[in-house]
Amino acid sequence: MTYDFSIIRHLRKRMGLTIYGLSEKCHVSYVALSKLERNLGNPELKTLDRISRALNIETHNLLALAEHDRPQIIESEKLDESGFNHRFVKVDGLRAAYVTAPKGAAGVAEHQHRDDHETCFVLSGRLRLHVRDSVYEVGPGQAVRFDGLFEHHYEVLEDAAFIHILIAKRM
Repeated sequence: MTYDFSIIRHLRKRMGLTIYGLSEKCHVSYVALSKLERNLGNPELKTLDRISRALNIETHNLLALAEHDRPQIIESEKLDESGFNHRFVKVDGLRAAYVTAPKGAAGVAEHQHRDDHETCFVLSGRLRLHVRDSVYEVGPGQAVRFDGLFEHHYEVLEDAAFIHILIAKRM
């Protein structure tokens, strides 16, 4: 696994520290810090511990930030079903969709989302959501969250646009 320690520069600048200021605070030479910030070094764990403490984060969090991929552009996919028009993306256990639907559209998932938490955030219009034995009406600026394991279906009460999010429980 490779790490991108340029994150140290970003964190340092967010704290308003110069490289010299961070060096003094963590007792690591500014030359070593400069190399790390340019990904030209392979630090020892004790060095990362010192830097992390000076940046007010846990060492494991610094490592997690350093191992994350760079931002990536993900193309959305289109799905039209039961009057609902979806534009969705899938990323690491998250599925998010921008959905539009006309008044009167109704949808029941053919399969429930057993491993997901589901959130519906209404941007415009009104939805009625049936989850188990309860009914919820959701309007603009409101969201509803529930366990996707439960039987559920949507009814569109007014032409609507909403964000539909599925997050894997095992994340």
